[in-house]
Amino acid sequence: SWPVARFGSGGRPSLTQFVRSVAATSSLVTSFAAGLPIYALTGSRRESVNFSFSLFADTASALIGLKLNVKGEENLWSDRPAVFVFNHQSKADVVIIAKLLRRDIAGIGKQEIKSETPILGKVLEWGGVVFIDRSNAASAIESITPLVDSMRVDGKSVVLAPEGTRTVSPTLAPFKKRAFHIAMQAGVPMVPIVIRNAGDVAPKGDFVFRPATVDVEVLPPVDTSNWTAKTIDTHVREVRNMFARALGQPEESTPRPRRKPTAAKKPAGSKPAAKKT
Repeated sequence: SWPVARFGSGGRPSLTQFVRSVAATSSLVTSFAAGLPIYALTGSRRESVNFSFSLFADTASALIGLKLNVKGEENLWSDRPAVFVFNHQSKADVVIIAKLLRRDIAGIGKQEIKSETPILGKVLEWGGVVFIDRSNAASAIESITPLVDSMRVDGKSVVLAPEGTRTVSPTLAPFKKRAFHIAMQAGVPMVPIVIRNAGDVAPKGDFVFRPATVDVEVLPPVDTSNWTAKTIDTHVREVRNMFARALGQPEESTPRPRRKPTAAKKPAGSKPAAKKT
């Protein structure tokens, strides 16, 4: 009566897997092209992007053979707009997040995408992705303003990976503060999305996607109404520890406050030292 786990070797990908991977990657462009007639007919860029986003999620998942086992799915829709944060293991995370969130989403991407793959960069920009220069902290801070405005005015949600980049192993990397500042400035909740085994689909460095069932746990929304710039480090640690607990990894401990040095007390009744002449 023990549970059964089956392990398939990665091995050399088949020609079919390679062709499917190319088609899944290309489907991002073709899905957004398919949404252009909706934009032409309705004049609504938002409806066009939402259609394309959902089409990409379903098309790419089918081509890859990706299935999701989701726990806490109700938390994806209970509080919107929100800042959705996820642990980043694989390029398959883009498909996983699209499959989960479906519509009314904006995101952040690295500036290099626009120069390395101009067509993909244009498509992502049309879809609401804001590109940031990670080497320029001041520019990166300024770039989040449109995202905050989009949440306040348009009711869109923002999704990003607080680790900043894909990790080689499932072990969590340190969290950056950008997502937390966005949630705090927009006054919206933060929703952690814990992805357990996206590396089974495409480990970092692999081009080919492989069929797999990925386990996802969506944690309850985190209230950010009482967050301040002074307490941001505490909130980053608390949310990261939520991921750590869900993944069975060690949590970050609360740092001990530094003790101020105190002057040595003189014994009672002691006389001051005589001055030297």
